[in-house]
Amino acid sequence: MRWGILGAANIAKKALIPALQRADAEIVAIASRSGDASQIAEDFGITKGYDTYEELLADSDVDAVYIPVPNHVHKEWVIASAQAGKHILCEKPAALTVQDVEEMLEECRRNDVYFLEAFMYQFHPQHERVKELIIAGEIGEVQYMRSTFSFMFDKTKDNIRLDKEKGGGALWDVGCYGLHSTLNILDSQPTEAQIMSHVDDRFGVDTTSLINLTLENGKLAQIDCSFNAPLRNEYEVLGTKGKITVPHAYRPDNNDHQGVIIIENESGQQEEIIEGDQYKLQVEAFMRIIENGGSFADFHELTLQNVKMIEALYKQQNM
Repeated sequence: MRWGILGAANIAKKALIPALQRADAEIVAIASRSGDASQIAEDFGITKGYDTYEELLADSDVDAVYIPVPNHVHKEWVIASAQAGKHILCEKPAALTVQDVEEMLEECRRNDVYFLEAFMYQFHPQHERVKELIIAGEIGEVQYMRSTFSFMFDKTKDNIRLDKEKGGGALWDVGCYGLHSTLNILDSQPTEAQIMSHVDDRFGVDTTSLINLTLENGKLAQIDCSFNAPLRNEYEVLGTKGKITVPHAYRPDNNDHQGVIIIENESGQQEEIIEGDQYKLQVEAFMRIIENGGSFADFHELTLQNVKMIEALYKQQNM
């Protein structure tokens, strides 16, 4: 599978291009509107550098594209990529409304191309191990899940995370991981949700949010996310007989790719270390499913549920 990179965002240069190369994927082109495509191509050993996205999409050597453009234009470039016949790995969030996601998926179906939202965390094997432990009854009957993702950055400088019109805000940027993992691990949809947020007066986006959920299966969940707290990226699942803590849930790549699972129950405390290069595993899964004629339907369902919930929560805040 031959790849094109549709945009030169930091996530592409720091994470996805290196991951594609670690996965031995062939990157044949990169496009950047900043006039630096040729230099980036040279830096990464990519054959072609284009100054427009349209040129890259017209390149018949490109089979699949990775899209790291700003949130508010995901729909535009996913649809353009689908119409150009390219398979698509698109950064999260897939889009900012459920309607947009549905239209994107329909366009991909119409053009017989595959689409995957790039929630890389879910490809780390630690999460499947958590599901196995829950099914095995290691913590009894699950009652509650708590997740958190936060980090600090300099808010005196321009940052797209603070641009409301471009899909900024803590919930869209990092809270989406907590919601996605709750849906993923507990395998149930919310029936009730409340949000409390600190909305920055200057930017009009939430810089801290706390979400409470009641799920269809009766379980409860809480998600917090923030741009105003030190780095945390963890979740905890509590049951009638114990708890499971995952302290590097979303960025184990910052922990030498090591996932850590701490199990506390009637037998005491145990710790498991699980290795996994989640960005590389994401790329490999994407290519493998396409090459084998598989389905991304389960991933699409999580994408739709997650965007639906975030859209509804922001409406509660009139944002």
